[in-house]
This record gives sequence, C-alpha cells and structure tokens, in this order.
Amino acid sequence: MSKLSRGIKGERKVAATLQSLNLEHYVFNDVTLINATSKMTHQIDHILIHPHGLFVIETKNYSGTVSVDEATGNWFKTLRHVRSKISSPLLQNKAHAIALRKAIKSKYKPIPVVVFTQNNAPYLADENVINLDDLPLFIDSYPYARKYTSRELTEMKALIESVSAKVTLKEHLENIATMKKAQKETKADMTYAIERGLCPECDHQLVIHGYEYRCPHCGYHFKL
Repeated sequence: MSKLSRGIKGERKVAATLQSLNLEHYVFNDVTLINATSKMTHQIDHILIHPHGLFVIETKNYSGTVSVDEATGNWFKTLRHVRSKISSPLLQNKAHAIALRKAIKSKYKPIPVVVFTQNNAPYLADENVINLDDLPLFIDSYPYARKYTSRELTEMKALIESVSAKVTLKEHLENIATMKKAQKETKADMTYAIERGLCPECDHQLVIHGYEYRCPHCGYHFKL
C-alpha cells in the first residue's frame, strides 16, 4: 500500500470516529487554507467544531512504534527493530492551527491534536498527541473553559466554510514542492552570503551586524 493510500485509510477512520461523537458537532475533512500573502496552501486533515472546542486534527497512519527523544525533541518510528527519524506531526499541526486562527480572525482558538490511527504512540508526553482509541474520551473530557453554545458552533461552521479553498490534491502537492524548492534556494543563498560576505542577489558587499546580514544596494537581508 502506498503512503498516500495509507494516509487516506487513516483519515477515513478518524472521520468516522468524529462523526460518531456525542453532542452537537460539525466535522470538516480535508480542509485547504490559502495564505493570503504567500499563496501557499495548508491542508488540514480534520476540523472538529464541538461544544468542548475547535479542534484541528492531524492524522498519522504509521506502522511500528512512534516515540519522541525527550533530550532532543526528535520524533522516531521503530519498525522491525529499525529506528528512523520522522518529521514532528505536532509541530506541523500547530502551524495548521495558527494558519486557521489567522484565516478566521475570530475569538475561537483552534486546538491542535495529532491522532495515531494504529494506536502505536504509547510513550508520548504531550497530552494533545493521542491514539485513535482514545479520541472520543479525549474530546468528551477535554478541559474546556466553558461549553460553546449551539449559536457559537454555527458561527464557527460558517467561518470555516468561508475560508475553505477549493484546491485539488495535485495543486496542493505542487504548492508543497514549490515551497520546498524556495526553502532550498533560500538556504543556498544564505550559505553563499555567509561564506563570501556577498549578496547572492547583486554580489555587493553585505553589511553584517551580529547575526543580521543586509545588502545596502538591493535590500536583500536575513537574520540567523
């Protein structure tokens, strides 16, 4: 099974669990947000609008055992005695939560949650990283300050609908590729500037103040 197929299978499991929750609620799956400035996309697996909170949920359908090195904060997956490093899904999802809050510009604060569908994340200290089996209880017992009213749930639903973009998976993946390429080019430019003390845009001498590099000729700048 491909990585994409595994991801879709995991998302369907989480979507079904969310739909079966008690109390009035709304579920959005595969929500795409577009950054108004950069035009880059954020693909959110699930958004749950519930009396206990506005939850932004990232689904992971990894095999093996997932763990975090407390000393370094690095994430790992161990499968058949082979331990490999993986990107932090919690950090990724926090970025999604921030993007959603900026998009809806409201009093409602999104809560980032990471769900492992194979129930294989038993050693993670963060309370917002959970196994699928624990998801219903997590939502039901979430330490909310107060319950949202039906009117507020409807308001949140309208806000999500107003900012959701119609973007195909292909377009989203192309956006990711463009972003990675831009990040790689930016890193190369910074390396060039640091090693040579020259602006990668116009080759003029950079002015360096501590950790800040600035070109007085074209305005190129960055800070380490």
